[in-house]
Amino acid sequence: MSNKTIQDWLESSKNLDVDTIINVGEEPNIKEFKAHSVILSAESPYLKLHYHLDGQGKKMESSLSISLIFLHIYIYTKTFSNKDEVSLLEIFIAADEIELYEISQHIKKSLLETKSAWKFPKDFITICEHDAFIDLYESALKFMRNEAHEYIMQGKFLKALELFKEILKNGKYNPDDQKYASNWNLSSNKCILKNLNEWSKSIG
Repeated sequence: MSNKTIQDWLESSKNLDVDTIINVGEEPNIKEFKAHSVILSAESPYLKLHYHLDGQGKKMESSLSISLIFLHIYIYTKTFSNKDEVSLLEIFIAADEIELYEISQHIKKSLLETKSAWKFPKDFITICEHDAFIDLYESALKFMRNEAHEYIMQGKFLKALELFKEILKNGKYNPDDQKYASNWNLSSNKCILKNLNEWSKSIG
């Protein structure tokens, strides 16, 4: 839907009652969003289908993601900031789930190309839980590796090892490697030096 079309819909809907309520989250932390189904369904094929069938949209867990997505729909802006509490990755996943392709592809491009679009290590753990987004996983892994190697060059070995540990625990490595990394004692200098040399080669 074009910017002009969105504005036209908003102008014509000023005197219309809000006809859509979407509840996001789980009890007792449910957030309620009120909107116009004609605008939401015009932007999302998924919502168009489900409003037609039963008047309900997809159950979502991130109210922050949904609120930013609704902001996009109603004022038609592609400006998302990773300074918000919710990460760009979470917004991408929410937009992908309800088939808001323009939003999801815009954010995906940033995630593929820009390290600052990610919030590590939280986002790396999240992307490891979504097997469908292989290209995003590979980008996140590359950015994490590069950051770890930068820490090594700066002599910040503990920070480097913390990143390597998250990569091995959550990434697509064999179970033995994941179990081994989970048991690292990062308070031990001996452990830091031993594992840093070994795993910087293994994953980098």
